[in-house]
Amino acid sequence: MNYFKLSIVLGVVLSVYYYLDTYVLPTLYIFDIEVLHGIVKDSIAVAPPENTTALFYEINSRLRDVYGDNIIPYNTEDWMFNNHGNAMGSMFIQHASISEYLIFFGTAIGTEGHTGVHMANDYFYILKGEQWVHDLGDPDPIIYKPGDLHVLKRGSVQQYSMPTTCFALELAQGWIPAMLPLVSRTRSSRH
Repeated sequence: MNYFKLSIVLGVVLSVYYYLDTYVLPTLYIFDIEVLHGIVKDSIAVAPPENTTALFYEINSRLRDVYGDNIIPYNTEDWMFNNHGNAMGSMFIQHASISEYLIFFGTAIGTEGHTGVHMANDYFYILKGEQWVHDLGDPDPIIYKPGDLHVLKRGSVQQYSMPTTCFALELAQGWIPAMLPLVSRTRSSRH
């Protein structure tokens, strides 16, 4: 294939991608970032402070009130381990599609890694504990606490740590299948 034909093919592919990314993908989103933030804050306010499981049930119930059957009912049986960017934690998938996922993610014992670079925006609502974030060139960490929202824009990368117990509600919006090569999952051996 000569360079002219290659440039035409590349131009068509990039044009189709731009159209899909700009005009089609956002129409597939069902979750509202501010609604989720309100659900998280309200749930933290009413759930018993030391009962993270009660907090998960509270958030999931409120999500189901707003988003109906788009949310999988919470249970303790469907958690799985997740390795992503050298950080190991566990997750419960509440919703997954080609354009969005919504999960509980966290660890009871702490973890550290990097976010990876993705074609999706990531919204990390801290439920319990702290998440520490390091941006390149900044010698001071950014520390997110319960009720805070950490936004990672698509194409960005950060180092992060959950120094001790930390759990979050995580929403990703964008090209979700492109995120999968960085992730490995393992189901619990308890079940």
